[in-house]
Amino acid sequence: MSKTNIKDRRDFMAMLLKGSAAGALGSMGQLALMNQAMAAAPSFSGYKALVCVFLTGGNDSLNMLVPTNASYSDYKAIRGALAVAENDLNISLIGADIHNGLLGKGIANPYNVDLKHQSAYTKGYYDLSAKGIKLGVNAVMPEFAQLVNDNKVTLIANVGNLVTPVTKDQIENNSANLPLFLFAHNQQQRALQTGQGNNLDDIGWAGKIADAWKGINNNASLGLNISYAGNNRMLIGNDTSPVVLKPGSPPFFKEMRQNQNHFEDDRRAVFKALSGLASETSSSTLAFNTTGFTDNNPFMRLYSNMINRSMSSNDALLKAWNSQSFEYSSKGSYGEKLFDVVSANDLGFGQSIKGNFIRQLEAVAKMIDLGAKDVFNSGNYKRQIFFVSMGGFDTHFSQSNRHPLLLRELSLGLWKFQKAMEELGHEEKVTTFSMSDFGRSISINAGAGTDHAWGGHHFVMGGAGDKRSGNLNGGNLIGSLPSLKQGSNDDFSNKGRLIPSLAQDQLNASICSWFGVDENLLSTVFPNLSNFERTSGVVNSAFLDNLFVS
Repeated sequence: MSKTNIKDRRDFMAMLLKGSAAGALGSMGQLALMNQAMAAAPSFSGYKALVCVFLTGGNDSLNMLVPTNASYSDYKAIRGALAVAENDLNISLIGADIHNGLLGKGIANPYNVDLKHQSAYTKGYYDLSAKGIKLGVNAVMPEFAQLVNDNKVTLIANVGNLVTPVTKDQIENNSANLPLFLFAHNQQQRALQTGQGNNLDDIGWAGKIADAWKGINNNASLGLNISYAGNNRMLIGNDTSPVVLKPGSPPFFKEMRQNQNHFEDDRRAVFKALSGLASETSSSTLAFNTTGFTDNNPFMRLYSNMINRSMSSNDALLKAWNSQSFEYSSKGSYGEKLFDVVSANDLGFGQSIKGNFIRQLEAVAKMIDLGAKDVFNSGNYKRQIFFVSMGGFDTHFSQSNRHPLLLRELSLGLWKFQKAMEELGHEEKVTTFSMSDFGRSISINAGAGTDHAWGGHHFVMGGAGDKRSGNLNGGNLIGSLPSLKQGSNDDFSNKGRLIPSLAQDQLNASICSWFGVDENLLSTVFPNLSNFERTSGVVNSAFLDNLFVS
């Protein structure tokens, strides 16, 4: 290799790490690296979106969805001070108030005890037995309970990361094919995002879909996958990368926005020329031509293409975003503007919720509307996958202080998002679903919290609640509730860790089928799916029955 080529490469790498170009590229995640080559994408007639809600740290779903069957006495005995009281709260008494934005504030909240979220957390639950569901929704989640009651949420029992179905006997005789690094945060998050409990190094399952569907949105620069929770493996493919954004207005090249004023136009002209791009028309006397430095240097051409794609994508997104003003007529359950973050006083809590989850979902709602209405003028968006997250669910200690704040924001955020989809007319086009590192132990520890476990309950949200064909079959419980007796056949190693009876891959594959992923691709996206087939060689026999109305 010549010294000249070595110098060129060093100069090129230095250029990538300097200046406003690197900042703009970073703010858009890996958008500029997306492969734009057209591929044989499916031909869909309408728009659909998936929204993954990742509860980072391992959600204690046993206190979110409390057993109301024979297992309650076992639950109460093991949970002790953290057990949610068997004090049923009537959904029908609050339903109209939630729908009309009249939920009681402060001391009038249905879950209030003494204006402390710790007390509200264990006050009681909203009984779902009228829906045939032997679970109750924690008192601090009235909106979530109402979504189940309105047939817009379905609950999935005892889901977890699995390679194959597992029994306690197999675990005890060491014949079980267990996921790698079971009970470890990072590894379980990665396994859930690769769609393979036995392969932590693969690309993401949504990234595989994006690779197979290159060109699905008429080759638009935003592509298929968008994250509002940082870069994550689930959305990364071999040939495609996600757009990584923050809630609020999208990023732009600072002081180089298009058609703002002649100063910004001049800066764009200089910047593009220095980057080897043809200069744009400037409002001043400046009119730079391209430097031409990319002509004979492949590294410079790569850099130039990256800059051009990033700048063009920034321009398109910012223009579309600013072209649409959102003022929802729908209100939150307290009568607040739909995506406002409710104050601690209104919640009747001693602490405020953080609100970042709500802001993420507000941004997703707007992006879905822009895509579904083709505001980007790309020739019609067809499919998008969004990733949002909430952190803080690793509740080893002080769970009664930490968990209720998370559950309260989760309930509010999901309600607000569903209301937005309904007002915008997209409720039947969007399916929202949860994932989490793992469930938590039935037993509590000395720190007044719960420890890493395995199986847990999850949810799927969407549809209009009318159970029409193609809609979520809401208001149901899918799967079998486990025994909560410590040491039972559902307990891993007698430590209060539930053995999942359903695989997250089964849930995700069922959702992806609704999204339009065919069975041949599903076998690649979720390589272990065949292990859960009830009929050998029939992929859809591994799906969750009746999750969607046929």
